Amino acid sequence: MQIVTADIGGTNARFAIAELRPGECPRIGDIHKYPAEAHDGLPSAWEQFERDLGRAPPKAAAIAVATGLGEDLLRFANSAWVIDRRSIAGELGLDRMLLLNDFGAMAHGVSVLPENDMAHLLGPEGPLPGEGVTTVIGPGTGLGVAMIMRRGGHIHILETEGAHMGFAPLDEEEERIEHELRLRYGRCSIERVVSGPGLLDVYQALGGRSYEDDIPLWTAALAGNDPAARDALERLVKAFGSAAGDLALAHGSNAVVISSGLSRRMAGHLRTRLFGGRFIAKGRYRRRMEAMPVKLVLHEETGLLGAAVAYQREEAV
Repeated sequence: MQIVTADIGGTNARFAIAELRPGECPRIGDIHKYPAEAHDGLPSAWEQFERDLGRAPPKAAAIAVATGLGEDLLRFANSAWVIDRRSIAGELGLDRMLLLNDFGAMAHGVSVLPENDMAHLLGPEGPLPGEGVTTVIGPGTGLGVAMIMRRGGHIHILETEGAHMGFAPLDEEEERIEHELRLRYGRCSIERVVSGPGLLDVYQALGGRSYEDDIPLWTAALAGNDPAARDALERLVKAFGSAAGDLALAHGSNAVVISSGLSRRMAGHLRTRLFGGRFIAKGRYRRRMEAMPVKLVLHEETGLLGAAVAYQREEAV
């Protein structure tokens, strides 16, 4: 059967047709991407997708959204979109719909990826453990955190809001960053530092004034030709390493998978001691962290794949 698979983030909305076959991994067709700011909500972007598709889409869909699912009205932390879960299926003309958190979808996708779709970063090489918990984390417009639990041959995905735990500074410069962001936002979460927009906040907290937008700042930081931008990125990478290690301990994990487009862009930084040194620096748990595999996802549309996988598991297709 065919369904629409969608990954609705704070910056872009992605749609594709997924082919589901019993006992097989979903096959994802051509991907259609639309900037969230170009549409006033999901129905508008869906209509554009239908026009570009050139035919009526399937009446079933798996839609991953970058927000929690605890309320009837789903408000995005990083865009102005609002989804009413009571009426959205009817607005889109769907007979069946699975709505899930975007990083829950990411974890579903990670759970079926072959080994060659992941690169080794830290710890022992080889496949992910066949039992236990894997923390899945990745910065983008926000910071996504989820868990894969493998037990007795079964896979369970746990969606979390771990990104909104408080940021824990480890030196004077990070205390300065935390102080500045707390003054600006009232509270400094991990996501305020470890995310795409977080780089600009870190840069400005450290006194940088040359950039007012995070996109050109990321370009300069990754190129390494602006010392202040480079320093801000190094601070973000250190904080990422600390947070990934802390969350892995909190989850009782035996592996960590990093998955996001932004993570792939800064892969070179994640292979340095900026990230790895902070990841393993957990005092009495250092040896455990050194023995924990950490991998980077290379697959570019894991969220779309994962939404389809989640639908397949829910409907036992």
